[in-house]
Amino acid sequence: MARPLKKGLSYFPLDTDFLSDRKIQRLSRRYGCNGICVYVAVLCELYRENGYYVSCDTDFRFDIAFTLNISEELVGEILDYCIQLHLFDGNLYEYRRILTSSSVQRRYREVFRRNQPRILPELDLSETGDIAPETEVIAPETGVIVPETPSSAAETLEKEKEIKSKKNLIRNEHEKSIEYKLSAIPDDASARRAELQRMAFDATAGC
Repeated sequence: MARPLKKGLSYFPLDTDFLSDRKIQRLSRRYGCNGICVYVAVLCELYRENGYYVSCDTDFRFDIAFTLNISEELVGEILDYCIQLHLFDGNLYEYRRILTSSSVQRRYREVFRRNQPRILPELDLSETGDIAPETEVIAPETGVIVPETPSSAAETLEKEKEIKSKKNLIRNEHEKSIEYKLSAIPDDASARRAELQRMAFDATAGC
């Protein structure tokens, strides 16, 4: 079974100049340490419960009073004064009995954003916009014919034309050589005529 998501925060920031805030000083002037303790206790509850708000009913006031060992009436008075000082939003409290404020919600967003997982800078594509070049892999021969690119196909055709031209030149030279040799051999009629003339000359040589 999946674990339910936690809505609240495990911690919340408290400014170092918290006690120098004029609203906090007025709260402390009227209610002393009880005023500061109630305000901080409410912050702890709203950040822990829902992250940025808490429902303020009678049970909630009792819990705060029990935790701080003060009366519920005093807790109610201090909360009303916190609303007058705008430490909590008055409209949401009046109509929905919810304690929250713009500063509370701002801190909640800041803490929530910091808790999000971050990608390492060297792996974050949103920062560089570049993708690392792929490593060149030389695959072994598989006997598969790879189609030629236009440039390699043109080079292959040019080489084939050059080889064909050389073959034709060799063939022509060979044919010319054969024709020359055949022309040097007399045909049968010429050879017979020359033989008859020689025999006639020999027969009449003594006359």
